[in-house]
Amino acid sequence: MTESGAGKTTLLNGLSKRISTGDLSGEILIDGRPLPGSFQRSTGYVEQYDIHEPTATVREALQFSALLRQSKEISREEKYAYVERIIKLLEIEEIADAIIGVEGVGLSSEQRKRVTIGVELASKPQLLLFLDEPTSGIQFWVVNY
Repeated sequence: MTESGAGKTTLLNGLSKRISTGDLSGEILIDGRPLPGSFQRSTGYVEQYDIHEPTATVREALQFSALLRQSKEISREEKYAYVERIIKLLEIEEIADAIIGVEGVGLSSEQRKRVTIGVELASKPQLLLFLDEPTSGIQFWVVNY
């Protein structure tokens, strides 16, 4: 957690093997072992900016991610059931059938961030979930008891 421009996104892109320019050296290990060839495919990455199909509902966005990115051996029914678990986990039941819209019209920034996280969780990543600026746009309240 640092100020803008400090290199957080660059670090995450390097760790997640998403850098295609420049020099990257060193070793990245998981449990002391080199990364498997399927590393990128088996990780989720929540990017800093929330980019979604504006005409889709929240549920459709999560279902599309599950259908496209989960194993083909998993049935459609299981994938959809998993999406419903994610919707409950992220507490977005009330907006599950809402149209996502575009920035400023449709879902709020906080709702859009939850959808972005949900889309990655719906893919059921096997190894890691990278989150770049996961709290941007999310409101926090401090409650004193």
